[in-house]
Amino acid sequence: MQYVKITRTQHPVGHGGFHSGLISTVEGAPDGNYRAIEPPIANFSYVYDCGSERSDAFNSELSLYRAASSGKTDVLFVSHLHADHINGIDRLQAMAPAKTVVVPYLDTIERLLFVLSDFEQGTVSRSSLDYFEDPAGWWLSRGAERVIFLQQGRPDDAPPPAGGEPDGPVDGPRRGRRIELEDAPKKKIPASRLATYFRPPQGATDERLVPGNPASDDDAGGALIAASGTYLQLEWQDVPGTWHRADWILLPYVHPVVETARKRFLTDLKKALSIRGSDEVRLANRLLEKLRNIEAVKTLVDIYSQHFPGGHNAISMSLYSGPLSRRDGESGDRVFTSRQWHSYLDEPPFGRHMWRRNGIGWLSTGDAALRQDKWRKPWREFFADFGDRVAVMTLPHHGSANNFHSEILDFRALLFALATTVETRNRVARLRETLGAVESKGIQTRVVDDERLARFTVTCERNMS
Repeated sequence: MQYVKITRTQHPVGHGGFHSGLISTVEGAPDGNYRAIEPPIANFSYVYDCGSERSDAFNSELSLYRAASSGKTDVLFVSHLHADHINGIDRLQAMAPAKTVVVPYLDTIERLLFVLSDFEQGTVSRSSLDYFEDPAGWWLSRGAERVIFLQQGRPDDAPPPAGGEPDGPVDGPRRGRRIELEDAPKKKIPASRLATYFRPPQGATDERLVPGNPASDDDAGGALIAASGTYLQLEWQDVPGTWHRADWILLPYVHPVVETARKRFLTDLKKALSIRGSDEVRLANRLLEKLRNIEAVKTLVDIYSQHFPGGHNAISMSLYSGPLSRRDGESGDRVFTSRQWHSYLDEPPFGRHMWRRNGIGWLSTGDAALRQDKWRKPWREFFADFGDRVAVMTLPHHGSANNFHSEILDFRALLFALATTVETRNRVARLRETLGAVESKGIQTRVVDDERLARFTVTCERNMS
């Protein structure tokens, strides 16, 4: 029987974002009992955001992650392009390189807004301009083998259905297999995998990006584009070519951002550049010329500041990591005792929390602008069906009151809400106000800063058969 252990950690790196997940599968005994001495037959690792304003704290946590992940990262999810979420990516790629990157798809205007924001704050770099010119090339030049650009959410978004147990029995009546899983690594037969399930892109897309193919089950490299609802799922096989879906998914979502301010900004931008029509390639080339000219940049920044005096609401990608199936007893299906989740949280200052029948879902939100109805409601609708599984949430924008609304807490299983910052630095707008609103709903809060005891780790274990 195959056994799975998932460990997810919000790392204490000060003000920033560094979340990691480690997925191990082990071939256990036929009686279903797991023995800690059994070596894993497959290991997968992923990271959600990779940056910090405290390089020493980040480097220390990255070293720990490198050791735990055996120096590799299967998937890197990037919520958005602010420095405190991405400035550690080059170090990650040097120490535990990511093979696949999942990042929000940004059209020319969205990429420009990021660059002009950096110019306004005095943080622009050659790397920012390179990303504006060629986002796919930027990632591939850093060692990624596959880049998936995820489109913004739409009204017809369809996350995977959360039915009953997705696993099938791995052992037949004869207790025989055509693959001995403990020998699978030697024979180069994968016993487990993280499979990508694409939704085809919607609307006009960049011609240089390959549409994600829902019918393909391979891991084609290069730059791909896919629609919201695309996800990854843990799978295992008992005979060659026969894959079973396990009860664990990684589900990203990019909240939609459609603003009148963007349309007015584009109108004034084209007027200043003497550009007519909707040729995005021509617009991008003209903008790149201007961005490399300091006097021309001042004009672009002035236009940006007129339309976004408080900064723009950046597109940000959330990530659900957790069980796909509903909680035991609520799906209407027969409960298999051997397949029940066992989950626990170890916190040195607070003791141990244990859940004996439930896998713990974790919802990370990056800098999602969830205060306003037009962005929060589609986000909430997309994740609504996971309300009985989301037990941990990383608060948007480090707990800023400017991104927070009490409705984002309306997941009935929610127990913990995290803010990834250093509270004493007053780096986050009205953080204590947000934490107070969370606690008033009976949900515990944690500030994951750069204190070692602030590390927040949840482990989930379960038989997959």
